[in-house]
Amino acid sequence: MSSPKPSPRLRADPYSHLMPRFAIDVTACWRPRVGMVTVATELAHALISERDGDSYTLLCSRERPASLRDLDCDAVLAPYRHEIALKLRWLPVVEGEVCGDAILYPYWPSPPRRRAGAPPAAIFVYDLAFRLRPAEVPWQQRVYLGSILRPALEQAAAVLVISEKTRQDLLDCYPVSGLDGKISVVPLGFSTAVAPGRLPAGLEPGFVLAVGTIEPRKNYPRLLAAYRALRARGDAPPLVIAGRAGWAYGDTLDRIRAEPGVRYLGHVDEATLAALYENASVLAFPSLYEGFGLPLLEAMARGVPAVAGRVGAMPELAGDAAVLVDPEDVDAIAAGLEAVLGDPALRQRLGAAGRARAAGFTWRRSADLTRDVLRAISA
Repeated sequence: MSSPKPSPRLRADPYSHLMPRFAIDVTACWRPRVGMVTVATELAHALISERDGDSYTLLCSRERPASLRDLDCDAVLAPYRHEIALKLRWLPVVEGEVCGDAILYPYWPSPPRRRAGAPPAAIFVYDLAFRLRPAEVPWQQRVYLGSILRPALEQAAAVLVISEKTRQDLLDCYPVSGLDGKISVVPLGFSTAVAPGRLPAGLEPGFVLAVGTIEPRKNYPRLLAAYRALRARGDAPPLVIAGRAGWAYGDTLDRIRAEPGVRYLGHVDEATLAALYENASVLAFPSLYEGFGLPLLEAMARGVPAVAGRVGAMPELAGDAAVLVDPEDVDAIAAGLEAVLGDPALRQRLGAAGRARAAGFTWRRSADLTRDVLRAISA
């Protein structure tokens, strides 16, 4: 199937040369709205809603993402879903045809082979887990990112990272000439646009909440062991886990479902997730590595105290608004949860500190920082 041509409207505006014209790759955003999909769609929405004189075109896979359908901007639709087909066949053609001054890749890096005359590219790098903790990353992702990230870094006009930790990890892993001067830190944001819905049937406020895909890096086996120890010490509230089944989880799902006191919800919609945050006593987030830690920010923004891993970018994000523990120490995780659950004053202090700290992390701020970078590389 040949690649569809962009709408003639993309070239017909006689005043288009007076405003910066940017394209945003959201071809991966047909996937469930978690993790990087949330970032890509929220950032695109904030950029286009507050365009400040700029013009935007969305590059989409088959149809616009649902959350971006009502935006006043053009869109070009790909005939493909598969990332390899998009990166190798469709995007290298279309990114030149849209006549943009710059193109933003907020999900995966840019195509490894870009055509002459393609607009300058700004790419996001979320974390270096595939290099730093390869055993916890699917082999397909290790092969894919291992093959395309270096050429993308070399070709990019700008590299956006979501934390200082990711910036340093990137420089440590990729000694690419001139890379340091290309990097800008763009922290993520939090949105309260979705009102809390109802709690799932049978749940009462006061539970321990864990949010994240069921995959090795999220450290669920140690969290289950810590929760078991917590129950053995006395009366513990239920542990509620919200997250889709991911990869390489082995028997973790079976262990989650079999553990007394644990309620596994799988993937939940945004209204349900908001309700879970609103009614949780504490967030348990002992991840083994994060380039940022969006569930931690979401909990902080809603005043939920958190117990998080003292690794990756989580100390940078949390500051003094969470109890930080060694995520490889089951006893430390259990002690952190016990301390928060047993001390109302500590919960109140952490909740207030979390709200105050999270107030500085908005999608508007993320969009403003990204827009500055796009304008700089298109000048």
